[in-house]
Amino acid sequence: MSPISRRTLVLGGLAAAGVSALPVRSAVIAATAAVPYPFQLGIASGEPDTNSVALWTRLAPSPLNADGQGGMTNTNVTVDWQVSTTDTFSTLVASGSVTATYANAHSVHVVAGGLNADSDYFYRFRAQGHLSPVGRTRTTPAIGTNGRDLVMAFTSCAHYEEGYYTVYRRMAEENPGLILHLGDYIYEYGAVAGRTRTHAGTTEIVTLADYRRRYAQYKSDPDLQAAHAVAPWLVVTDDHEVENNYANMVRADSTPSLTSAQWTARRTAAYRAYYENMPLRPAQANSGNSIPLYRRLRWGSLATFHMLDTRQYRHDQACGDGWKVCSDADLASRSLPGNAQETWLLDGLAQHYGTWDILGQQVFFARRFNSAGAASMDSW
Repeated sequence: MSPISRRTLVLGGLAAAGVSALPVRSAVIAATAAVPYPFQLGIASGEPDTNSVALWTRLAPSPLNADGQGGMTNTNVTVDWQVSTTDTFSTLVASGSVTATYANAHSVHVVAGGLNADSDYFYRFRAQGHLSPVGRTRTTPAIGTNGRDLVMAFTSCAHYEEGYYTVYRRMAEENPGLILHLGDYIYEYGAVAGRTRTHAGTTEIVTLADYRRRYAQYKSDPDLQAAHAVAPWLVVTDDHEVENNYANMVRADSTPSLTSAQWTARRTAAYRAYYENMPLRPAQANSGNSIPLYRRLRWGSLATFHMLDTRQYRHDQACGDGWKVCSDADLASRSLPGNAQETWLLDGLAQHYGTWDILGQQVFFARRFNSAGAASMDSW
């Protein structure tokens, strides 16, 4: 991107856009290690700023175990992490240890600090006698500077059963400096016979074990692992991380049948599993049945990323959702991001922090009409 003139760029409502790949390499400290390889789900980084970045992994030697624990026992595991300016790790610029717990599905979130602005780094983990793959990440430019050119990619809406998303590999091959994921990282549906690939589990996922297992299945894809390993990610949810077309606390339909308490428990499980499986900072950890995901990332003076949440706070879709001719959809009192987030967004846009303002969001940023003149009730 070039800071030639001020622009506002809106991303969302589309599938992956592609942007040379960092090889996903792994090494085993001892070939005769007593435990199986725990890094089956790869590694990831995200949420960069000028001097730190979030690092993620999750220990899961048997990712699809029905209990959602990935084949791990009910014991804590010490996980070492390292950050270096080279992929040989001859000199470390940051390192430490963290405890991966059974309660959190042995997921690891590390904020690696003390880094230089606008710089590339390599990172890896070590646990149970094994080394993880090596990932590459990047910090943001200092405030007031444009920094190096930024190649950015974004992706969304990858339904596992509907095909192989080789675009993830193509994205990695473009060596992006940042990748945005704009929702529908997983789909909640049960397995459908005859699909290209099949979800584990015949029924729609509802429990924490279900959601953990579903993330493990998606994250087992080597192309997705390559995309995570090549650059830091900024992520937000859409609907399928919980349930299709939900709006705030309102469900779109009654399948599967759930009481109000069960629906709240489902949301809690979904958001907990999302945090466990994404390269997020602790500030984005779920709190009960909600998760704080709308936030800003400043890329020096070049760009400001406004990451939105168009599900948790929105008014329910007008006229029962779907495609309708519906006057209620035009009511000024209605808001898709919710009033508080809408105010936050407008205030941020008014600050003019960077040459570009980029909205990372989930649904079509316009009114959509079909051939009969009906509008989509799920869009802006």
